[in-house]
Amino acid sequence: MEKKEIVIVGGGIFGAYLVANFRDSSASLRRRIHITLVEPRDDFVYLPLNIRNCIEDVSDYEVKPYDRIFTKYPELGEVKKDRAIEIDEVNKIVKLLSGDELKYDYLIVATGTNYNAPNQIPLSSHADILAYFESQRQLIKDNYHFIIIGGGATGCELAAEINDRFRNTKKVTLIHNNRLPLSDIYSEKLRQKVLTYLLQSRVEVMLRSKGVDNGDGSVTVTRKVYEKEEIETVRGNVVFKLYAQSPATEWMPDSWKDDHGRIRVNSMLQVDSASADGSIFAIGDITNILEAKTAGKAHSQLPVVVKNVASLIADSKAVREYIPQEVESIALSMGKWRSTGQVGIPLIGPVLVPSWLLLKLMGTHVGAEQGVKPIGY
Repeated sequence: MEKKEIVIVGGGIFGAYLVANFRDSSASLRRRIHITLVEPRDDFVYLPLNIRNCIEDVSDYEVKPYDRIFTKYPELGEVKKDRAIEIDEVNKIVKLLSGDELKYDYLIVATGTNYNAPNQIPLSSHADILAYFESQRQLIKDNYHFIIIGGGATGCELAAEINDRFRNTKKVTLIHNNRLPLSDIYSEKLRQKVLTYLLQSRVEVMLRSKGVDNGDGSVTVTRKVYEKEEIETVRGNVVFKLYAQSPATEWMPDSWKDDHGRIRVNSMLQVDSASADGSIFAIGDITNILEAKTAGKAHSQLPVVVKNVASLIADSKAVREYIPQEVESIALSMGKWRSTGQVGIPLIGPVLVPSWLLLKLMGTHVGAEQGVKPIGY
C-alpha cells in the first residue's frame, strides 16, 4: 500500500504536537502515512517558558532536540531542517530554502507568529538558540529601567518576572492602550487580578496609553485623561514592543489570507480558498479564527486535523468541526511563585483559578516538564 505523504510546516507547539497526535493515532492510520516535519531550528522550544528563560537559565527544560519525536515509530516520518518558501498548489509541492522540494498529499501549515524580542528566537542552530537566551538574560541583568509597550499576556508576564527576580533593583513600566491589562476577551475579574499582581510587584502601569518607541530607550506616551490627550516622554534603558505581532504567513499565497495576513479556514480547519482542494490545513496562531491565540488551543485543534486527514485518506470527506470556546481559558505566570488564570466552563462562564492550584498544575517551569513529553522527552 502506497503511503500518503503528510508535510507539516512549523515545529512549534502546534506542529510538533500534531506529529505526536499522528504518532499516537491508530496503527491502521500510521501504516498509511509518512510525515515530514519542516522546521529550520535544531530544537523544539517550549514557548510558554520563554519569558522565564530570559530571566534565569532554564534552557535544559525548554530547549529539546527533535531527535526523539519519531523514535517510537521511525518509519512514520522524519524531521527536515529547512525553511518553506513557497507552495505549488497545482503540483502539490512545498519548495524549501535549500532548493529541495517536498511532494505532499496533505499539507498542514503551523508557522505561528513573527515575534519581537524577547521571543524572537533564531531560526537556526542549538548554539544560536542558547546564545539568544543568554543575551536576553545579560540585557536584563545589565540594565535598570525596562519599558514594555503592550499589556497583553506576554507583556504582563515579562513585567512580573523581571520585578519578581530583581526586587527593588529594577524598574519596569508597562504601557497598555486599554483600561485594564490583557484583552477584552478575558473576564473583568482576571484583568483586575493581573493589575493587582503587577502593582504589588511594583510595576508602573500606564493604562489607556499608546507608546511609540523612539529608538533611544525612550517612549513617547499618549494618554487619555478625562477624554483629553496628554503626551509625555518616558525615558528608560530597554524597550520591549509586545503588540501587534504578525502571523508568520508572508511566504504563503495571498489568496489564502485575510486583510491581517491570517489564513482563512473553514470549520474543519481546511484552508478556505478558491484554489484549495481540501488537502491543506492551517492551525494555531496563523488562522483567522476569532479567538485568543494561545498554545492551549493545540489540545482542541489537533484532534480535528488528525480525524479529518484520516477521513480523507479513507476516501471520505472531512467530518470533524473545530468549535472555538465560548469563554476563553488562560494561565499566566506572574513571577516564579505566583500565577493567575481563568477557565471557561459552559453555562457558567469564566472561573478564576487560584494561584496555588495553577502553580501545582504547571510545576516549577510553567508546564515544561509535561510540555516536552510529546516530542519524546
